[in-house]
Amino acid sequence: MAGVEGATPAEDALPFNAPTGVTLDVGEQATVTFTPEKRVTEFVLPIMAVSKHSQSTYTVRTDDETVYGPAPVPPTDPDDLQQTFYPPQRFDQALTVEIANVGGATATYILQPVGWEVSA
Repeated sequence: MAGVEGATPAEDALPFNAPTGVTLDVGEQATVTFTPEKRVTEFVLPIMAVSKHSQSTYTVRTDDETVYGPAPVPPTDPDDLQQTFYPPQRFDQALTVEIANVGGATATYILQPVGWEVSA
């Protein structure tokens, strides 16, 4: 991530890599929310990875602002784990990811936000 503005954390930053999973049947949707560990902080999010499944939709919000989607593909896949946002998204309160399985078969989605909290 070197060379991308804001993509290198300070030495005292608190790293964040929180994989979690949800299984959705056809027609189901899930909303997963991630919040910073510190009470007062700025969260920096260069990577938002979600498992890619056909017939799904993906939406990413930071502090209630839609920053990705709704789209038929995820920002990036956990198998790729490539930087998603140039420059990284910054937010204070919450990262919310909405996934919908709109057809096909039951699917398990792995969600993996990777970033850091700026030390105050």
